[in-house]
Amino acid sequence: MLWHELSHPEIGTLNRDLPVVIPLASCEQHGRHLPVFVDTFQLQEVMRRLEERAGDRVVSAPTLWLGASHHHMDFPGALSLSPKLYTEVIQELTLCFLNQGFRRLLFLNGHGGNVVPTHQALTDLITRNELADAATIAFSSFWRVTAHALTPERHAMETPVITHACEYETSFMLAIRGDLVDLSKISPDHIEKVRPWTADPRHAGKVEGFHRFHRWTSSGHMGQPSSATKEKGLSMLESVTTELVEFIDDFAKWPAMEVLRD
Repeated sequence: MLWHELSHPEIGTLNRDLPVVIPLASCEQHGRHLPVFVDTFQLQEVMRRLEERAGDRVVSAPTLWLGASHHHMDFPGALSLSPKLYTEVIQELTLCFLNQGFRRLLFLNGHGGNVVPTHQALTDLITRNELADAATIAFSSFWRVTAHALTPERHAMETPVITHACEYETSFMLAIRGDLVDLSKISPDHIEKVRPWTADPRHAGKVEGFHRFHRWTSSGHMGQPSSATKEKGLSMLESVTTELVEFIDDFAKWPAMEVLRD
């Protein structure tokens, strides 16, 4: 069910234990060959396929397309909330669902910059609000909750993981809105830095580094977008949808976390 297509009486009669999926996306540069709305286009397509497969087993909220993208501001195109303000938006949105009685919320993310402020928002909210603490609230990026569906060998990918405006995202966009993709615009002089906190295997996975995006990539993309194909995108979308539906059906059965007392 699509939240935004229901009337208020229809929403009023919904089972409050149904999973509500809240998509979080963004609008920022994705290299020279892709439009700025990539993360939103991708997530909306995943949600469309989820709606087709899951039907009345899940409530799909409207996509929050405005994300935390200030780290992309050195390239034109970003429409963004600061991380601090984004945490407040997530909290207010969460309370809208909780105050109406919904108690099983999944935030499905499609933009890396949303991860930390959303974690902060929900961590802070459960410490201050009893409804939030008592609810079943989960967060994951779509590429993480469906990680097995995106293993490169399943789709003949030439690069190991999804990054930004890369082979994966370009393949998704070729499948979703190929008319907005122009592979001829991929910069032949592109420069991409290997980040020092990931390059040395002695340190990889042990620390995080903090810089804006223009210090990682000269033209905005990462990886090998020239290796992208529509067929790879369609294959990944099918696998991601199947795995996401399986997860949500499981999420719908998670027991409430009751207060423990001696």
